[in-house]
Amino acid sequence: MERRVTHSLVSALQEVPGFEVLDEHLLLALIGDSANLYWPVGSVVFERGGPSDGLYIVITGRVHVLAEDGSVLAELGPGDFFGEMSLLFGRGHRHDVRVETPAELMVVPKEKFDELVGSQPDFGRYVRAKAEERASADLAYRRA
Repeated sequence: MERRVTHSLVSALQEVPGFEVLDEHLLLALIGDSANLYWPVGSVVFERGGPSDGLYIVITGRVHVLAEDGSVLAELGPGDFFGEMSLLFGRGHRHDVRVETPAELMVVPKEKFDELVGSQPDFGRYVRAKAEERASADLAYRRA
């Protein structure tokens, strides 16, 4: 059973933008170093200003990224990741993230994330570009 679950996670990760550049052995190691957590509806994954403990990957379900006023900035689902901005920029989270449908989230620890960004240039470039894109969108939202 565990082997089937692990290989289904490898398949799921291969569909995550940026992760397709990682080979199967690296993905298996990543799964072994990460935690898969199940979150009920309404759970707060993290709060604005809180410290970052890892990169979150949505395996199943949906989460909302919330503005300070509680409005939804983004809805993320299977194959999306979040938390990279805090990890890369070394600051607290910019937004609250709340679970909208029962969700399975894979949490890649900060240390493993840093190792991947440093050792896998294509992965690092993609994640940095995504973080910069989100930072620009965040700035535009704040100015509006």
